Formats: sequence, structure tokens, C-alpha cells
Amino acid sequence: MSHRPSGSFRYNVQGIEEPIEGRKRLNEVQTETHTENKYKALELETPGVYELEGLEVGVTSNCNFACDYCCAYRRDDGSYIGADEVIRLISDIPTLKRVRLSAGEVTLKFEDCVQIVTYCSERGIATQLNTNGSLLSRERIRRLKRAGLSNIHLSFNFTDAQSFAAYYGMDPRVYEKVVENIRLCAEEGLETVLETLLFGPTQSNMPAISAKVHELGVRIHEIQNSIVMDHEERPGWNAVATREALVRSVSDLIAARRPDTELYFTCMDRFMERLGFKEEPGVYFSNCVDGKKQLHLHGNGDILICELCRPEVIGNVYRGADLKTIYANRPPALAEFLERLPCPAYDALFPAGE
Repeated sequence: MSHRPSGSFRYNVQGIEEPIEGRKRLNEVQTETHTENKYKALELETPGVYELEGLEVGVTSNCNFACDYCCAYRRDDGSYIGADEVIRLISDIPTLKRVRLSAGEVTLKFEDCVQIVTYCSERGIATQLNTNGSLLSRERIRRLKRAGLSNIHLSFNFTDAQSFAAYYGMDPRVYEKVVENIRLCAEEGLETVLETLLFGPTQSNMPAISAKVHELGVRIHEIQNSIVMDHEERPGWNAVATREALVRSVSDLIAARRPDTELYFTCMDRFMERLGFKEEPGVYFSNCVDGKKQLHLHGNGDILICELCRPEVIGNVYRGADLKTIYANRPPALAEFLERLPCPAYDALFPAGE
């Protein structure tokens, strides 16, 4: 396989190679609505520059939830990577632009999160905290904001405590606590993103979910298209929305979008045009950067192409893998991925031959 110099080419939303000069970056084209778009900044550029610009760090594998659809790599295996080690690793990556802190439930290691965010903020690296929101408080939210957190990202799939409790097997009061903390994030001026998984339990309720997101004071709503998860953590899980349900839900959300709300549709970039979707101010179909510009680091040192749909280990930072040079060295699994650029979301909606 031949390797092109870094930065010489990109891939468009259909996965077709094209020169960089052939397409402007989306966040340059859309300057009428954005002077700077911090959220999804990497995804609003056409992917294909293969160097490590984003790193998702699974600070701890432990979680206080047990979500049925969660595909967290080696969830609850006790792995943990502390702030000092994370800072040591990311300080050696000159190309890094964003660090996402996830887990498990990342706020189980809250002090480590604050330390990492502070370090990144001082060096101009954007940070995102992925949390279920149950362990936050006003003081914790204020500390994250003071540390310089770029945005906080929470899952939000249900509009009432009863539905939440029935699906997750949690006490309804947990839902009320999560909702309270979402409001606090918005009130404290912390850029807040709510993500909804578009799958069986939510596909018929998306407009109501969107309305609830707005009522909570949040103006960034991400919709994650569900995919088949058939790996060790969730073998055979499949609650993927049908093609018809996806088209209806996305169309309804765009039609009902409020002028002050931004919609980000994830895992749809490969087929958005095929289904008749188009970007417009406030409506974005984020390019997938996993494996291309972003990798996942588990607490035990494993480096994954993508925790969600490609939890394939391509190295371990404690066994000789170097994040700074991983795209130059290209382990075989990473090289194969970049050659094929597989997309399970596309495959789920468009089986072979369609």
C-alpha cells in the first residue's frame, strides 16, 4: 500500500478521494453563522489528513450506570489512567487539538478530569467531558468551567423519569438529578451538548426530545445514528432505526429546529445525500474522524481505532506504542482500516448489493 504525504489529500462525504483545494472546510464556508465553531471542529473539516489531532481517553472503565446499548471497551474492568499519566502522554503529541475525557463514568475520577482540563486549556487544546451527569453539582460544574472545559457532553434519550427508569433500570430520582444538572450546566454558561441515540426506543419521540433539550436551556443537540454492535462487549446488539424511521426522524428534527439551536447528525455523513439530507446553517452532518484523526486510549494503555464501532487494539502505550508516531508507523490494523474506511452505519442501512 502506498502512503501519500500527510495533508496532500482528503476524502469527501462519499469516501471518494479529492484534493484539499477541491473543497473548502465547512466551518470556513459557514462563516455567516460561526466565527469559530469549537464543538465538532475536527468533524466539520473533510477527513483524510491522517495524523493524531483528537484523542479520547477512557479515564476509568467503571460506571454507576449499566446502559444496555453501551459498548464501552472492557467496561468495569477496573482500568484507570491518572491525570499525571494522561498529561505525560498528551504533552508528547504536537499535532493534538482536542482531548475527550470519557469512561465508564468519567466523573468518578473528577479531580483527574479537572487537572487534565486545566493542563489542556493552558496549552490551547480543546477539551470535552462525556458524562451521564448524575454525579455533577453546581460546584463541580463551576470548577470545570474555571479549568477551561470547552464543552460538556451528556446522553439524553428520554423526556420523563418513568421512561428513563424503565429502560435503564434506575430509580426515577436519578433522572431528576441528571435533568437538574443539565440545567445547571446551561445556567453556569458551560457549553452543553445533549446527545440522543436514534434507535428503537427514541425514533418515534425525537421532536419531543428536541423540545425538551431546548426547554432545559441547551442549544446544541447531537443525534447519534445507531449502529450494529457485534463485538465482545455487546455481541449481536441491534436496535438500529430503520431507513424509513431515520429519514422521518431527521426530517422532523430539521423542520422543527429552533433558530437558536444547532443540530449535529453523527454517523450519517456517508449516506446523507443518498437519503436526501442537506446541510444548512445550524444543521450539520459531522464527518467521521475516528481512526483517521482520532483514536481512543483505554485505561490499561490499549489504543483503539474507535471504541464505538471498531474496538480493535492497534497498540498499547505501556508496551512500546508511541502515539506521536503511530500514523507514520501505521500498525497493520490501522493501515487496513485507512485503506478500506469501513462504515457500519452505512452497512446497516444499505446491505451489500443495494
